[in-house]
This record gives sequence, C-alpha cells and structure tokens, in this order.
Amino acid sequence: MRCPRCQHDNPQGARFCEECATPLARTCSNCGIALSAAAKFCHACAHPVPAGAGIPPRSPDSYTPRHLAEKILTSKAALEGERKLVTVLFADLKGSMELLADQDPEEARKILDPVLELMMDAVHRYEGTVNQVMGDGIMALFGAPIAHEDHAVRACYAALRIQDTVKRYADQVRRTQGTAVRIRIGLNSGDVVVRAVGSDLRMDYTAVGQTTHLAARMEQLADPGSTLLTADTLALVEGQIEVKALGPMAVKGLMEPVDAYEMLGASTVRSRFQAAAARGLTAFVGRATEMEQLYQALEHAKAGRGQVVAVVGEPGVGKSRLYHEFMHSHRVQDCFVIASTSVSYGKAASYFPLIELLRTYFRIEGRDDARLIREKVTGRLLSLDRALESFLPAVLWLLDVSPDDPQWERLDPPQRRQQILDGVKRLLLRESQNQPVVVVFEDLHWIDAETQALVDALIEALPAARVLMLVNYRPEYQHTWGSKTYYRQLRIDPLPVTSAHQLLDSLLGSDPTVPPLKALLVQRTQGTPFFLEEGVRTLVETKVLLGDPGSYRLLKSLDAIEVPATVKALLAARIDRLNAEEKAVLQAASVVGTDVPFEVLRAIADIPPDQLRRCLAQLQAAEFLYEIKIFPDLEYTFKHALTHEVAYGSLVGDRRRALHARIVEAIERLYADRLDEQIERLAHHAVRSEVAGKAVPYLYEAGTRAVQRSANGEAVTYLRQGLNLASKLPPDRARMRHELRLLLALGPALQQVQGFGADEVETTYTRARELCEQVGEPVELFQALWGLWLYTVGGKARFNEGPRIA
Repeated sequence: MRCPRCQHDNPQGARFCEECATPLARTCSNCGIALSAAAKFCHACAHPVPAGAGIPPRSPDSYTPRHLAEKILTSKAALEGERKLVTVLFADLKGSMELLADQDPEEARKILDPVLELMMDAVHRYEGTVNQVMGDGIMALFGAPIAHEDHAVRACYAALRIQDTVKRYADQVRRTQGTAVRIRIGLNSGDVVVRAVGSDLRMDYTAVGQTTHLAARMEQLADPGSTLLTADTLALVEGQIEVKALGPMAVKGLMEPVDAYEMLGASTVRSRFQAAAARGLTAFVGRATEMEQLYQALEHAKAGRGQVVAVVGEPGVGKSRLYHEFMHSHRVQDCFVIASTSVSYGKAASYFPLIELLRTYFRIEGRDDARLIREKVTGRLLSLDRALESFLPAVLWLLDVSPDDPQWERLDPPQRRQQILDGVKRLLLRESQNQPVVVVFEDLHWIDAETQALVDALIEALPAARVLMLVNYRPEYQHTWGSKTYYRQLRIDPLPVTSAHQLLDSLLGSDPTVPPLKALLVQRTQGTPFFLEEGVRTLVETKVLLGDPGSYRLLKSLDAIEVPATVKALLAARIDRLNAEEKAVLQAASVVGTDVPFEVLRAIADIPPDQLRRCLAQLQAAEFLYEIKIFPDLEYTFKHALTHEVAYGSLVGDRRRALHARIVEAIERLYADRLDEQIERLAHHAVRSEVAGKAVPYLYEAGTRAVQRSANGEAVTYLRQGLNLASKLPPDRARMRHELRLLLALGPALQQVQGFGADEVETTYTRARELCEQVGEPVELFQALWGLWLYTVGGKARFNEGPRIA
C-alpha cells in the first residue's frame, strides 16, 4: 500500500505508513467499520464520511504557481540523482474527522478547502513546493526541487504564516458556524536523494534516515495551534527563529527520545548586507589596517573605556562592507550588536533610524500589533532593569503605541523629546553593564535632527561605558566630536593598486587573457570596489567575458572594449540592456524607494504577479536588487544607493509623478489599518506626485507629528512644503482652511527654531489672523496662540488689535 503523503510503499494491510505514520485505512467515525476510499456514507450505519478523507491526491501542477513551476522544470535536470539537504513541513487540521463528522460533505468542503489554500499559499510564498495535498493537510519540501540555502528559515516562515492566516480564517468560521479550526505543524531537516522530477512537478525522492518520519511525528506531537521542530532544523535557523525547548520527547518508531522545540516567532530580519552575503560577497581585501583599528577600539570598549569610530568615504568605497566584516568577526561574538541605518528621505522623518534601532532591540516585526509590541517592550525593559520603567511611555510612544500614562500626556513636546533621548541612552548604557555593546549607525549624512541629538548624547556618555559606537558617512557630513579623546576617524579611500588587483583576481581569475583588462579596470574605476564589481558585471553581460565567476577569459581585444568613464554611465548602460519589462519594473521599484515592499511594487507594476516575480528574479540574478526580507512580507532592496539613483533618474517626469501618485494609493490601501506608521512615506510620495490635494493633508499630518516629537526643524520643512503646495489648490474656502491649519502648526515650530521675535513668526501669525477673519472660524485657538506669541515678545498691548470674530 503506497502512502498518499510520502509515497512510501507499505506492506499490504498496514494501517499506518511506516515512514510518516499517516493513517492508511479509513474507518467510520460513528461505528468504526472499515470504509472504501470513495465512500461518502458508511455502508453499515449510513453515517456521513467527512469530505477530504480519501480524496485522491492532487497533482502538483494543478496547484503550483506558474513562476514556481518554471523554476522547478528549469532546475530538474541538475537535481535528478543528487543528494539534497531539505526541510520537510507537515501541516494538518487537527481532529478533522471528529470536527466535521456531523457536517454535510459539501459544507465540510467549504470549511476545508480554504484551509488547504491558505496552507499552500504560505508554502508557495516562500518558494517551497507542496508535494502532497491529502484531505485535511499538506506535506511540503523546502530546498528541493527549488534550491535555497535558507530552506529551513523559509519553512519556518511558511509555518508562521500558515498559523497566522488560518487563525484569522478560524475566527471567521467560529463566528459564522461555531466550528473551531486549528492547525498543527511539524518540521524536520535532513537529506533526501532526488530520483526524478516529473512533468507534473511531482518529485520522486528517497528520504535518508528519518527525514520525513520525524517531520510527520513532530506534527502529530504538536498541540493544535502550535508548530514543533527538531534540533536539526533549529541548528539551521538559530538566531532567526525564536523557540521554546520542550525537552526530549518519545517518538514512535525510534528507540531514543528526540529533542523538540516549539516555534514562538521570527526574530529580527536580515540586513541588506546579510542578504548580499547569502548570495556571496566578493573578496574582502585591502582593509587590514582599518580592521585592526576597529579591533583596538573594541578592546578599549570592553575594558570600560567607551569609543566612537567614524568611517568616512565616498559612495562605493566599502564603508558598510568594512562594518559587516567587523560585526561578523569572532572578536565580536561576546558582544551585543545592534545596528541601524538612515535612508535618503530620513532627514524629513524624525527618529527614523532610532525607531529602527528600537524595533531591532525589542525584536518587533512589521505585523506586530499594539498589544504584542507593548508586551515585547515591557517584558524586555523590565527584565533588564525595573529602574527603566519610567521611560516605558517614551519608548512605546515612539513606536506608535499609546502609553496609557496620564503623566506622559501632560508633558509638552520638548519634555517628551528629552524623555525619549534620556530613556534610549540609559537603556543602551544599562545593557552595557551586562555585556559589551556595539552600536552601529550607518549613513549619518541622511540622519534626522532628533536621531542626531541621540547620537550626540550617547557619545557624551561613552567614556565610562562598555560601548563601541560605529558610525559612517560621506565627507559632506559635519559633527562636533572631533576633539573627543575617545573618537577616531578612519578615512576609507579607493583600494590601492595591489589590493584592487587582488579583488579582480578573485572576480576574473588568472586566465592569460585577463591581466591587461585588470589594469584598464583599475585605471577607469580608480580602485573603487563597487565600481570594479559593476565593471566586471557589465563585461560579462555584454559577452566580452566568458566563463564562470573566478575563471573568465577575454573574448575581445582590449582596443575594442569600452568601459564607461563613470559608474553612473556604467550603471545606466547596464539598465538599458534590460528587456523592456525588466527595465520598467526596476524603474518602478526605484520610485518606491531604496527598500521596496513587494506588495507596493505589485500594486504599481502593471504586470501580472507571475511576470513580476520573473522580472524580480532576473533583476536579482543581475544583482540590481537583493531580497532583504521574506517574513512577514517580501521586500527587496537596491544593491547600492547609486543603482537606485540612476534607475530613478532614467524616468521621465510625467511617468515618475504618476508612479508616486499610485504609490500613495497603494499605501493607503495596503496599510489602511496602520496608516499612522506611513505618514512620512505618504508625504514623501504625495509631494513628488505633485497632486496637491493629496500632498497638503499628509504634509500637515507629518508636520504636526514632528511638532509633537519636538522635531521642530523637520516640522518647519513639512509645513512650508504644505503651504507652497496649498497655493496651487483652487482658490476657495477649502484652500483657506488648509492654509490656516498649516500656519497655526507652523507658528509654534518657527518659534522654537528661529526664536519668538523672528520676522517670519510674526508674518505667519499675521497671515493666520487674516485667514481667521476670512474663514469665519471660532478664533479661541488662534487667540491663545497669538496671545502667547505677543506676550512672549513683550507686545501685550497689541493683543487687542487682534481679530474680533464672533
């Protein structure tokens, strides 16, 4: 008897599969008599047989998305006859026979089918393959026939998504039908030998050892609503998945108990460089001196003499790569490392890098709701030190969770700002008492004023702390730490000729045809690592070089080779060589931003999802984009800021504005339940869409949000932009209302930035008074603001000259 799940051949008459323990014989849930495979009712007592028990297995090509089917068929020849390390996932609806025993078969199918679809969608989302669909559950493989180095992580993410989506569906079923739906999942990793991949996508394989058996047993041991994994899977995902050890568990068919772990959730996602590293970084050369200086600074910090190190250099010289190598060196293993980066629009988004830093520290995921964020923050903060409890409202508020604290609500914006800065500084310093802390802030040239204030405050507190602060920036960035004795600056220049040749040796190899090319590339790129990589990639794409990475040979004479003089020209030429569809996707992604959520891109890309995924796969293969997140939502990032800049600059103005407008609509739809988190992004895209009717309200919201955070410089920028665009609205009463709101928000921000007596402050309030008279609004709020300003500058007598509106 062949098992319908794992295809193992069992002895005739077996009741359970001896490989995966799946029941092989069907019995009536009412009287216990054996049933035929096609029975809909028991032949002994007429009891209905639940749908799904005994349904013939569906062929994988009937439910596998087309883009995955193409990948499978493309890779099948290379797979057949090979031994592969895979992760096996079993998921089923716990107690479906009993659960649906009293249901009409058609009604039962209406409950079961959506569950199976949600399971399969989650597997396919992370490029796993569903090997079997049987009634109330599925078996899926990750790592074959589609190869992934992170197959275990993808399987865990799929399991988390199955539990999450089925739980939401179960809530709906419970409300409408009073039926409880809960899923149990088991995971195990091990070797299989791939025998063949059929044209119907079914993979014929032989499990090595207990690979499949243990995954099935983990599923059966799991409580409804939970996911269990083995130690073999945990070893492949450690650090990326949070688990609870359940200890040794007896497993049927095995002499010794097996260590089992319950999956609790995902930890922090990979950084851009970690994503790049998974694809394979180029050789790291020529930075031994800089690495040694970082190690020296680390030793000082470990001894309680805090240090700040700044790496300064032009784009493409390897600032981030240097920190990546340092953070992944064995010398940092005993340190707590926490990193954040600024983005190109970050100067207008107050606290952006700081919020990312806190989300990383507290392990907050993108889809965590307010309740879960509160639990994570409260638990970790109080377990670190109960003396930090007074800063809990500041941290929650910064993470867009209501603090529910009357004392916090009474604070004015400057007091809140000070609480935030003090709280985060004390949090990091307290952590350093437990273990050395390495704090990384990248791309300070894009930093906002509020995060800059934290960086400055933290640097002042470093001398007696076990903290190493690492920052990097481009030469135009200015700061005030130069005189600190515990500050050192490392200037990163392009690679010297010898090191540049070492990098090219690893990229090109040692074929006798390539040495002259190496000299030409070093001359044209001035030894900048990123430019060298892009130059080689261009020559491979244009068929000037033939072979594999590290073993290329030159096919044309040096005189016939044209290497663009600048990297922007080089990148532009590479983009132009893409086919029209891939180029359009890359350009659309550049409008979304440096980091590109798949769902937003799909909303604006104008091509079917399967085609979009194929294009993204090609752009990844060409290393224009990297996959930076796969959980909870797929997200891409540009390999380099210059790639993003060139792609964005290649768009004509009308197309660019139209895409920005569509991104605003997409964000409004996709994030409707948590739009507050997206205000700065909405303002960014709305301004660039030049649709004033959309941009003005979002600029007002972004400006008032910045005022609340005491980020008055950013507030002034937003509100001035709003006033400029408001002037382009139709000259009616609605426009005057928009302008009045913006002015009343701008006045206090200008007072803080320029001083109470500044000319622009008086001009702002004078114009606001005129609009109050024209609009005829109640003037109490305006009078309060106006009176405060006049009182402060000593003009109390002039208050009576203010508007008198009934």
